[in-house]
Amino acid sequence: MAPDGPRGLAFTIQGIGEQAPRKAGLFIYAKRAADGSWQALYIGESDNLRARLAFNEIAGDAMLLGASDVHVRDLSEPPAIRRELVDRLIATNAPTLNSDERTRFADVAASTPKSQVA
Repeated sequence: MAPDGPRGLAFTIQGIGEQAPRKAGLFIYAKRAADGSWQALYIGESDNLRARLAFNEIAGDAMLLGASDVHVRDLSEPPAIRRELVDRLIATNAPTLNSDERTRFADVAASTPKSQVA
């Protein structure tokens, strides 16, 4: 991540537990690396950042990994566009918790019989 967030995108940096806006957008749980740069631990999106971050199951895991801040960006684009942007940010930043999440989803999908998949 660039010093102020991913390159080309401006994020507001707030402490974990601070109220985010009631708007659609992107969020990144992050920590400071030893060299002062930001390291993304989890990247996500939501239709309502305040609600998502207030009850985010990933927050505890992020804090255990050293997260001290949440980077938020209001983004009123449709969910599919937000998801595409999140996927690109995940691909370029390789956040630890997103990798674990995707592995769990892949394991579940692989163990589901084809007849149960719609």
